[in-house]
Amino acid sequence: MPYFVPFASSWFNLIGSLLIMKTLKRRIMTWLIILFSLYAIYCGLLFFFQTKLIFPASMAGQAGNLLPTVDTQVIALRTEQGTTTAWLIPSADASGDTPAPLAVFFHGNAELMDHQHAIIDLYHSLGVSVLMVEYRGYGHSEGTPSESHIVADTLEVLEQVLQRDDVAKDKLVLHGRSIGGGMAAQVALKTKSTAMIVESTFTSVSGMAMRFGVPPFIVTSPLKSEDAFKQLSLPTLIMHGRRDSIVSGSHAARLAAAAKDSTVVMFDSDHNDLPNGSEVTLYRNEVEALLKRAGVLPE
Repeated sequence: MPYFVPFASSWFNLIGSLLIMKTLKRRIMTWLIILFSLYAIYCGLLFFFQTKLIFPASMAGQAGNLLPTVDTQVIALRTEQGTTTAWLIPSADASGDTPAPLAVFFHGNAELMDHQHAIIDLYHSLGVSVLMVEYRGYGHSEGTPSESHIVADTLEVLEQVLQRDDVAKDKLVLHGRSIGGGMAAQVALKTKSTAMIVESTFTSVSGMAMRFGVPPFIVTSPLKSEDAFKQLSLPTLIMHGRRDSIVSGSHAARLAAAAKDSTVVMFDSDHNDLPNGSEVTLYRNEVEALLKRAGVLPE
């Protein structure tokens, strides 16, 4: 009897411990299932609403009815989703006898072509014509924006414009701001571009998404700029704000490391105010210097 009591007590303790462990394991599994389900719902919602998050067209406002110059030519491209609107704003010097270089500009995801007067004035002051293809779902363009749609629309419009005798086919500049820089890099992979300029641009949308716990494979417009830079060899200007609170300066450094021929210029600005008032001249000078180095403009 004295030996049985401790023996039985040990068994009861062991059984009790096993029951506690089993209960604890069930609770842990239940919580893991709940957490996984919530994460799956989170990813599912982001998957279905990512277009509005990446391309918040409603934040860009409504397009006006005024053209930037009296010489602006409106191009209407018919797509399976409706009409994509583009503007060709020729340089005053462009003609069949003296074809002008062409800059294709891609705006940010909360902007419109209508907002780009400063860019048009800059390039016109350098004797360069400007082409802008409005993103689907923005301004007067119909449809749904995406990387594949915007790239395809740009390539189709660009093919038409490069057939003009007042456009220098061998002097093509691609310039993009923020998400537009990602678009410029993707178009550069499919064209014979002479130079590229990106400002406030990220390494990829899929990489940015990982900061929010989103697996890259669900991003339908990944805009892998860093990967594109590794494949390109054209002269590239990378401009970025030191105080950029949306896309940190580390993205500019990584893009520069990936590029074969790049110049990096950091501005004392945030994401949406590059260049600030005191650095407009620096901005212009850097753009002009790149175009001269690439042979777009004469030295």
